[in-house]
Amino acid sequence: MVEQIIKTIISYLVPALIGFLIAQVTGYRKKNNSMKIAIMTLLQSNLTNTYFLYDDEKTIPDYIYKNFLNELKAYEGLDGDDYVHTIAEKMKSWKIIRTDILHDKPQI
Repeated sequence: MVEQIIKTIISYLVPALIGFLIAQVTGYRKKNNSMKIAIMTLLQSNLTNTYFLYDDEKTIPDYIYKNFLNELKAYEGLDGDDYVHTIAEKMKSWKIIRTDILHDKPQI
C-alpha cells in the first residue's frame, strides 16, 4: 500500500518538476537573448559613433582605434554582422595617431 502511494506521488511529482525546470530554462533563454540584443545594440551604436566622430579627419588615436577593434571583436562574438564591418574596413585606411597617454603630462 505504501509502495503504491509513493509510486503515485512520484508519477505526479516528476512531470511537474520537469515542467517547472523547462519553464525556468525558457525564461533564462528569453532574458539572455534580450541582454544579447541590448549589448549588441550598445556596441553597434558606439562603433558607429566612433566612426563618425573621426570620419572627417580620417585619423584616429591609437587607443581609440584599439578600443574600436575590441568592441568589434565583442560585437562579432555576439553574431553581429551588420554595416559595422563596412565602416571597420573603411577605417583600416585611416591614419592612426600614436599616443602615450600614460606618460603624457597635462598642459596647464
